[in-house]
Amino acid sequence: MEIIFVHKAKGTQTGRNCPHFCESKVNRGDCSNRSIAIKADVSIKSDVTYLFKRIIKTFGRIDILVNNAAIFEKINLQRLNEARWNKTFDTNLKSCLFCSMEASKYMKKQGEGKIINISSVGGIKPYRNYLPYCVSKAGVIMLTKCLAKELAPEILVNSIAPGIIEFENDRKNDRFPGIDNIPLKRYAFPGDITDLVLYLTNSANYITGQTFIVDGGRILN
Repeated sequence: MEIIFVHKAKGTQTGRNCPHFCESKVNRGDCSNRSIAIKADVSIKSDVTYLFKRIIKTFGRIDILVNNAAIFEKINLQRLNEARWNKTFDTNLKSCLFCSMEASKYMKKQGEGKIINISSVGGIKPYRNYLPYCVSKAGVIMLTKCLAKELAPEILVNSIAPGIIEFENDRKNDRFPGIDNIPLKRYAFPGDITDLVLYLTNSANYITGQTFIVDGGRILN
């Protein structure tokens, strides 16, 4: 398995907010087989074109794309301005479109490929004071459906909509609501999401255009 880390420039990184996270993962040997780290702003079309040219030059093909770049900013309607709206949409939605456009070119030539878009429960059920985030994630869900229809049968496109994910040390920040309204009585762990990514990329060959909610049942309330 070859792994490509994409570092989102201009202060927002995919994965974790650390400029050297991707490079350190590669240098420590945390990734199996061959891995490369590429710095790119996935909201800029020319950067995305360069990114995929590097991938093809290094590996010769691309089989899986996981779109995960996102901004999650709390802001009410009165404080919202055009710049913040555009920044959120550029990162959350436009990046998915640009990366899918480039990846699908090569996947179509190969005759196969899979695209996974990380959306959010916020794209289905609105969060108060997260207007740009929720609307952009709703766009990711519709983009998934449109791409699935257009890129079939060679390319499968699906979306994962996580609820609240608890990362290491998150509880110390006391920023999460209670778990009383979550039927499974806990927040998601990162592995709950990555396990589904692995299933969709490795085993699911007759599923496309779907959004999988991973929120412990919270959306039922």
